[in-house]
Amino acid sequence: MRITIFLLRYHYKKIIYLCGFLFLTFSAQAETIYELDFSTASGDVKNWFEAVKWEFREKAVEILRFEDGKLVIEPTRDELGVVMREFDKKDYLHGVTKLRIEWGVDQYPIGADWSGPKDKFRNTREPIAFMVFFGDTKLDSGFFLAPDLPYFISFFLGKDERPDQVYFGNYWQKGGRYLCIPCDGSSGKTFITEIDLSDKFLELFGKKQLPITALGIEVDVQKTKKVNGRYSKAFIKRVQLF
Repeated sequence: MRITIFLLRYHYKKIIYLCGFLFLTFSAQAETIYELDFSTASGDVKNWFEAVKWEFREKAVEILRFEDGKLVIEPTRDELGVVMREFDKKDYLHGVTKLRIEWGVDQYPIGADWSGPKDKFRNTREPIAFMVFFGDTKLDSGFFLAPDLPYFISFFLGKDERPDQVYFGNYWQKGGRYLCIPCDGSSGKTFITEIDLSDKFLELFGKKQLPITALGIEVDVQKTKKVNGRYSKAFIKRVQLF
């Protein structure tokens, strides 16, 4: 009798735990609003991105490849590369509160320099950046050759920058902010960047977060030094918006 009761309790607990696990799994999936997962990506990079409605800008197609479950970014010339996902108005991402990125750097660009006041022209370069654009009102870039852009936050990995510093680029100073997080300067390490976007947008711009209207992956190694046959090397495994 005691054995029977014990078995019934055991199976009852298993059912409770299983139900709880399924509920938590479903909740986690339901909270994911947008995701880029390179763990199983293979083949032609341009075709892969175009299939998920991302567009190549500048010369990004020449410096990207899939390798070991990640997107590798390795420029062999001092250039700028950008891949963008611009959402139609009906597809704007509303209610996103958190950003999570799994990424890292194998070689930082030598000569990148974000230090100094924002009114000083600096060599603001990065081996990898993930950009989040908010709203659709375009703000003055500050330079007639640079296109006007909406509010954006660019998260990047740097070697000599500080994680507690809000950086400005040479252009887009009205609506653009650059954050290096976690920014410990290590090479060959996978970093986890997690940001509360709603709080950060309020902190940076003093207003309630606008819907996300575009996303971008960028590398900029212009005017930096070539080492080991390349200007930098970085990778990204996954991006999630919750």
